[in-house]
Amino acid sequence: MSPAEFVVTRLQQMRHRIQTLVVCGNNAEMQARVQNLVGEGNPDFKVLGYTRQMHDLMKAADLYLGKPGGLTTAEALACGLPMAIMAPIPGQEERNSDHLLEEGVAIKCNEMTTIAYKIDALLDDPQRLASMRERARKMGRPHAAATIVRTLFEDDLPPLQINEEERVRIAEAATGEIA
Repeated sequence: MSPAEFVVTRLQQMRHRIQTLVVCGNNAEMQARVQNLVGEGNPDFKVLGYTRQMHDLMKAADLYLGKPGGLTTAEALACGLPMAIMAPIPGQEERNSDHLLEEGVAIKCNEMTTIAYKIDALLDDPQRLASMRERARKMGRPHAAATIVRTLFEDDLPPLQINEEERVRIAEAATGEIA
């Protein structure tokens, strides 16, 4: 059983009735396996493949369950979406996880067997979930791209000048050719 199938099986065991959207990306085999697991026409589970509408789906959601990758975390926070984190990859995802937990916008499921229990406990405490949503909204930067562009246009510093040797070193660093 794949991790996605295991998670769906656990979500099916929750005390609370929840509507679950499972996004499988470009993995058509996983999409078929999860759809087979939940059954056709199951009103509690919708299984999707790749979508360009993640921001809309996150805006409509009450809780995100998954890994705390950089773009996913930024999008969830921009949408004011609390997170249930599972299986962060050592390194950046672990650091993202720690930060989200410290800021009170996430819960963490260290073992996939605890997913149903932890989400049920969170749903038992609507004030906590509302507080997590508000904290996520405060952390989110939904207009970050516009802020960056505005800052660049308003910046009155002279253009950065680099010589050929510096350009080569920057290119090598970017490709990982130098330490």
